Amino acid sequence: MDGILFALTLATALASIVMGGVFYGFTVLVMKGLRTVPAAHGVGVMQSVNRAAYTPAFMGVFMGAALLSLALGVWAVRDWDGTSSAYLVAGAAVYLVGSFMVTAGYHVPRNTALDQVTAGTPEADRLWERYLREWTGMNTVRGLLAILAGALMIAGVFTAS
Repeated sequence: MDGILFALTLATALASIVMGGVFYGFTVLVMKGLRTVPAAHGVGVMQSVNRAAYTPAFMGVFMGAALLSLALGVWAVRDWDGTSSAYLVAGAAVYLVGSFMVTAGYHVPRNTALDQVTAGTPEADRLWERYLREWTGMNTVRGLLAILAGALMIAGVFTAS
């Protein structure tokens, strides 16, 4: 594994693991805390959090991990090196499908729906109950998959010839 691929792999793995930590930590800390407050408060806070996600600090790492994963996967296929490349491609695919695409296809539509309700209304309360259960479960999944993606990429480094 040459120096550029090594650096790309480590940067991608680190970004994936950071995102996994953010998502998993959000599940076990923030969402757990939001379950304990009245629905109107939980909805309002989550609406604010979802809007705050569209900042360079979050989107840079989230989108950066996706772009780096794409580059890493293409590079690993182009310069196939057996087991090492298989780990790199698997890690890139797990991040792109299990974290990035799950976010885009599952979480973003639910966040948008939550953003469109008025906290404290019966509609918002019903949506919030479902959101707490379903969104949080899938958030755990995308967090653990992002961590797995980084681990697979690191395995690619250790198996490189």
